[in-house]
Amino acid sequence: MKYHSHIENLDEDGYTQLDFSTRDIHKRPMISDKGSRAPSSPWRPIAVGLGILCFVAVVVAAVLGALGVFSRPCLPNWIMHAKSCYLFSFSGKSWYGSKRHCSQLGAHLLKIDDSKEFEFIESQTSSHHINSFWIGLSRNQSEGPWFWEDGSAFSPNSFQVRNTAPQESLLHNCVWIHGSEVYNQICNTSSYSICEKEL
Repeated sequence: MKYHSHIENLDEDGYTQLDFSTRDIHKRPMISDKGSRAPSSPWRPIAVGLGILCFVAVVVAAVLGALGVFSRPCLPNWIMHAKSCYLFSFSGKSWYGSKRHCSQLGAHLLKIDDSKEFEFIESQTSSHHINSFWIGLSRNQSEGPWFWEDGSAFSPNSFQVRNTAPQESLLHNCVWIHGSEVYNQICNTSSYSICEKEL
């Protein structure tokens, strides 16, 4: 800043005019003690670090999503219990139609493996005690052995199949559950069903 007191710097009232020019002031770069230029901003490495972390998180999420880690164990409307998902279907179909329906969903008609699974199914069907649900148990002929849909033999440890067939009928070769009881029935009868899909 220069201060000139010459006569040409006086205004009409006789006051001195000041000249605040900055021609002699030069900008100097900031030099650190080590002689290198100081960093422009401390936020730059933080922003770069956060960007890298976000990229890694997106890649990890994509890989885990592709492997099914973040997916739900059961589809909507299916109920999970132990190692299976169950769908209680409320559309009336024959036993064969129910079997086909479950197969189209990548599942099979219910197979009850033990007493705990039977108790779970019973707890679900008891709230619909006026309805019957097909399960995956059938036989080829009247009085023949019962087999599950996968071909394994039925073991009556968990429940008994009650006979509903009159003496003259030989057609009760499929099984449904009604409340807490399991009955044989004519396979072409329209009823609800239970599909099962292992996790």
